[in-house]
Amino acid sequence: MVRPTEGGIGKHISVLTENLIDYFDVTVACPENSTLEQKLKLSGIKTLSLPLKGTVSRQDLSTLKILYQYMRSKKVKLVHSHGAKAALLARPAAVLAKVPVNIYTAHNSIINSNWPSWKNNLAAMVDYVLSWPTDSIITVSGALGEEISKFERIPRSKIKVIPNGIDYKAFNKILDRKKLKSDFGIPWDRQVIGTVARMAPQKGLHILIQAAELLVKEFDLHFLMVGDGPLKKTLQEQVQNKALGNRFIFTGALEDVSAAYSVMDFFVLPSLTEGLPLSLLEAMAFNLPVLASRVGGIPEVIDDKECGMLVAPGDFRDLVQSIAYLLKNPGLARQYSTKARQKIVKEFCVTRTIKETVNLYLQLLQEKVEIPSKRYMLYNRT
Repeated sequence: MVRPTEGGIGKHISVLTENLIDYFDVTVACPENSTLEQKLKLSGIKTLSLPLKGTVSRQDLSTLKILYQYMRSKKVKLVHSHGAKAALLARPAAVLAKVPVNIYTAHNSIINSNWPSWKNNLAAMVDYVLSWPTDSIITVSGALGEEISKFERIPRSKIKVIPNGIDYKAFNKILDRKKLKSDFGIPWDRQVIGTVARMAPQKGLHILIQAAELLVKEFDLHFLMVGDGPLKKTLQEQVQNKALGNRFIFTGALEDVSAAYSVMDFFVLPSLTEGLPLSLLEAMAFNLPVLASRVGGIPEVIDDKECGMLVAPGDFRDLVQSIAYLLKNPGLARQYSTKARQKIVKEFCVTRTIKETVNLYLQLLQEKVEIPSKRYMLYNRT
């Protein structure tokens, strides 16, 4: 089950399920009429439509009932919820329906900087209680696992780190940059700083706009903002208020981001909190020099001043200095980008993510449902 999402979680679910159907009978419970539901159906993956909202609402009781009835009638053996909202409903439904295996993946930080402390503490307490019947909690980075263990007091033995991964071969396309720049409305000789992110508070995109105001005074730059979200209009207004309208392009969400990565000279992700962002992995696979905040799982991907640069979260002046440094040292930027792709190929391939997820499923199913050990060992050796 997955909550409403148009960002990295949606991509993760699509890739994961497309591979899991080789081993299991998979149904994805997702918001009705969502982009994700349509994409999954086109891929031949079964879905269960839910009246699911991103925040707590009255419809949640209806969603809980639908989940319970489906799990009970289909005799579901394993439930895997992605994201806190999905887990809030899927885990209790699984308990009521007596589903043998209950798994939850935390993709992002559980601490919301926009919430008062009492609300964060309440969310942590609820998650702690729901962890009791949960067989395994997957986190997409080691840092996120440590945060959950510390803040929610969940035993470290119940947490398993399975890093996000991508199909790096899909991000090695050679495209006509000059034509693509023209398509985006960017002068062909102008350097491009870009980002791919959901336009939400935790992504810190207002920091990039603050940095841009200073950078354009020294460098001839264009900024490409790929993504959608609740802050899109606010960010566009910030750009206009700073008289940067002729320097920024907002593309909205793109189904294929290869064209956007192809026109970028640098990729920047000024997040305030993170799990392990897929867009960062994609940019590194695309041989782009990357700069990102020192938060969450990002330092597990970027070795500072080896395959990219880390900056202090929320500090636009640090971001300005780091971008300016790479702009003035293009040879060093190329070294970083080469090492960045090498690291993705070696450590963040989607094959590893799929293998570790399947093995966890089979291990827990073998313990609780007694599936044939031959099938478990067959995949475990590959």
